[in-house]
Amino acid sequence: MKNFVFRSWMLFCVVAFITISSCVKENFDSPPRDGVDPEIRTDQIISLPELLSQFYIPGKFVEITVDKYLKGIVVSDDKDGNIYKLIYIHDENSELGISLSIDETNMGNIYPIGRRVFVKLVGLTISDNNGNPQIGFGINLDGTRPSLGRIPTTLLAQSVIPGMYNFEVKPRLRTINTLSPSDVNTLVRLEGMQFVTIGDGVTYAPSDPPQNVNVNITDCDNNVIILRNSGYSKFANQNVPSKNGTVTAIYGVFGTTKQLFIRSAADVVFDKERCGGGGGPSGEKVTIENLRSQFTGTAKTLTSGFLQGIVISDIANKNINAQNVIVQDGEFGILCRFKSAVNIPLGTEVKVGLTGGSLSEFNNILQVQNLENTSVEVVASGKTVAPKILTVSQIDISKHESTLIKIENATLIGGAKLSDSGIKVKDASGEIALFTFATSTFGALVLPSGTITITAIVSDFTSGKQISIRNPGDITGGGPCDVNVATADCDGDGVANGQDCSPSNAAIFPGGLCNDGNAATVNDQYDALCVCKGSAPGEGIDEAFSGQTNNMDITISGWENVAVKGTRKWQAKLFSGNLYAQSTAFNDTAPAMETWLITPEVDTDKTPTLTFESAKAFWFHDGLTVWVTTNYTGNPTTSTWTKINARVAVNADADNAFIPSGNIDLKSFGAKVKVGFKYEGVGGTNTSSYRLDNIKIQ
Repeated sequence: MKNFVFRSWMLFCVVAFITISSCVKENFDSPPRDGVDPEIRTDQIISLPELLSQFYIPGKFVEITVDKYLKGIVVSDDKDGNIYKLIYIHDENSELGISLSIDETNMGNIYPIGRRVFVKLVGLTISDNNGNPQIGFGINLDGTRPSLGRIPTTLLAQSVIPGMYNFEVKPRLRTINTLSPSDVNTLVRLEGMQFVTIGDGVTYAPSDPPQNVNVNITDCDNNVIILRNSGYSKFANQNVPSKNGTVTAIYGVFGTTKQLFIRSAADVVFDKERCGGGGGPSGEKVTIENLRSQFTGTAKTLTSGFLQGIVISDIANKNINAQNVIVQDGEFGILCRFKSAVNIPLGTEVKVGLTGGSLSEFNNILQVQNLENTSVEVVASGKTVAPKILTVSQIDISKHESTLIKIENATLIGGAKLSDSGIKVKDASGEIALFTFATSTFGALVLPSGTITITAIVSDFTSGKQISIRNPGDITGGGPCDVNVATADCDGDGVANGQDCSPSNAAIFPGGLCNDGNAATVNDQYDALCVCKGSAPGEGIDEAFSGQTNNMDITISGWENVAVKGTRKWQAKLFSGNLYAQSTAFNDTAPAMETWLITPEVDTDKTPTLTFESAKAFWFHDGLTVWVTTNYTGNPTTSTWTKINARVAVNADADNAFIPSGNIDLKSFGAKVKVGFKYEGVGGTNTSSYRLDNIKIQ
């Protein structure tokens, strides 16, 4: 009987080898050449499938209580910097792999690729990293969402015990379409691959400053997968190869999105001729001037041709959406929006295939939307576009939208830092809004004072025309404002520093709106001593978000703004002079989003009635619900909530129209309650935007 079992197992290996070009015994049981294994009995070893079945619950943090070891071979380390504080091991007793989160770097010296390790499991924690099983130690609480803790250096020697090394490591041969959940955390090889975007200056990742980016690679059937690269890797500033070939990488997922992590540049062997699966457009060239003239007010699907021009936007400094590229051809420019993030540097000359794109407006700006990432061909790098010198009053959206302009002899007014709302560029002819993302690399820079020259891209928005700089070098001249000069106005709020509570923050000055966190007061303002006080006595809540900062997370004393799924929170937004709270999953990359805005506790004997206003825009789903709790634990997921039957904005309501909730009696829910406004969504599908304003409990 034993002989039969042995032969059956051998037959299985042969079949598996033919089927997937590998078998665990074939991969890892070639004779070891160096090192010594610790004395661990066979009955102390547990297979990865057994471990997962006992302790792994996606989305949960589970402490491992079994006093056994996982035995595996290291298939990826952090030697070249593309994988940070992680090692990946392939279980020797199954076809599965797992990553170990370790609070240490340069682990390739101790745990090099091809070395056997024994992971002492008892006391460690297993969890789910966006769909990838991972072992670490404890839980990190970073204020927004818990995460798996790393195995500390002090426990490393006893938790991850090195053994023999120089084992042969063979990747599994896969295609994009055949990658499956059982391949997660394992080493795979894909053949017939090529980078979608190529050319001089197209690197693996930006390294100055370093950024982690998704780069698309494709097979010859136009199937695309993400190659996730770190700007801290040793190969970040290398140009991506232009040909076709083989990529070896660790396979992982981000929710449902497939992605690969190479260990070094040597994992990419592209030495064959490119196939038709990407690399550039076809058809006849269409000038941007001609393309813009084709728009007649309604969306138009483009069926052929390509545009050619120079990229004037700067993805490296993040003052543009990662899916957007602005291209200028002569005196005309246009925004190109792709289906996923693209990494095309400033000054790159490109051809962009238009087939399948939609020529339409979004928030008043004309763009070509829905473009395939495979439709870009890099022609050259290091190109420049000379900005057109204009005064503010000469800027004409119909002529200059999405082009580079320069304004001389100007000043910046309206705030303290570049990303503040209300910042304007002013010259002798007038003023124009300057928009800067708070998430840009320079959004927090203090506004320079004095006379400046500014180079920027002309844009349009529902609130009117505006301009945006690409990087800090677009502003020259001026100088830092000295907040110690009493007569200066460093934040541009019209209040001299000598009378301003905080020259670096335009919202803080006597009479400025604030929130003192006291539910027993309303109409809070900064007094003459710049102390936030309620200017009217009362009970309850009266929150209009007027003390918040545009494009920043809502922060109000006594309130909680909590991301339960994903990382996005409720943010303050400004439209037509009105500040409100907004939540949306639009352009979110997380597999799911759930965020809560929770009021302070109120006494329903004194203030029993809730009212608020809600609005929706770009409706795809009903994402807003309202809840009440009497036992808030400090964590929305562990508190007991009761849904309130409140009137909220729905699809049938007009976009951006605030809808009154009506009077809601809170007394029936309990004597002391908190109200929670919950938004749920999914990037790419359930992406409705919801707004809240004038929340009152009186």
